Amino acid sequence: MSAATDVDLGWAIDEDMPPGPYPRDSQFVFKRVPELVTREATSGAPGRVLDVACGLGGQLALLRDQGRESWGLDASMPLAAYCRQRFAGDGGAPIVVATAEALPFRDRTFDRVVCQGSLDHFPDPRAFMREISRILKPDGRAIIGISNFDSLSCRLGHGLYRLRERLGRAVYQGRNYWQIPDNHTFRGTYSVLRRLGEPDLKMEACYGISLMWLFNRWTRLMEALPEPIAAATLTTLDRIAYRVPALADILVSVWRPAGASHAQS
Repeated sequence: MSAATDVDLGWAIDEDMPPGPYPRDSQFVFKRVPELVTREATSGAPGRVLDVACGLGGQLALLRDQGRESWGLDASMPLAAYCRQRFAGDGGAPIVVATAEALPFRDRTFDRVVCQGSLDHFPDPRAFMREISRILKPDGRAIIGISNFDSLSCRLGHGLYRLRERLGRAVYQGRNYWQIPDNHTFRGTYSVLRRLGEPDLKMEACYGISLMWLFNRWTRLMEALPEPIAAATLTTLDRIAYRVPALADILVSVWRPAGASHAQS
């Protein structure tokens, strides 16, 4: 692993997304992602779950609400301290300070490993995938969620930007949403995600969440529509994204150790 100074300890969601209040399409995504991750992480028999890069503990709280023995891990000491305090009145939660590329656990310790929205912040994501394979039980599963910068929304946004440039129209000069932030270590896409996991892990499934998120005209339309119609539209497109992850805004992937049986635990 690279030096500790290369680890992003100061990451915050508002570095990737502006602070709230959020429009409807963003609210939909922020609710849907942890729901799907939790569903996949709690499928099958109860077991021990590790939430890597647990941050402020939002995903960890959902896992605990499902009755799972849930552990949190983060490289940031302040965030780890926050989580310890957050769950102190609820029986406490094991919170470990460590980097994702060197997980301080014995082989075959966990039934599930969760990493939501953080893989593309790690200095060495492939090393993390190897570590997942090591600490997962043979019938365990890892659930990893990342943004898809090859989504339909990103393609349309980038295409419209280039068209405006060619026509001599004014374009936004800051970071556009289809461009990865400075604190990302790679451009997340479906094909890149697959390559990062192999050969240590085998992708068992990949689901998409949302279509058209952050595309400016779409966001404005969702705000202008009556709330029930906007909600129904977002839900309908989400069902399409679920089946066509390569075009979805968010990827939620399910992995098993390479060579393990296909049967769910």
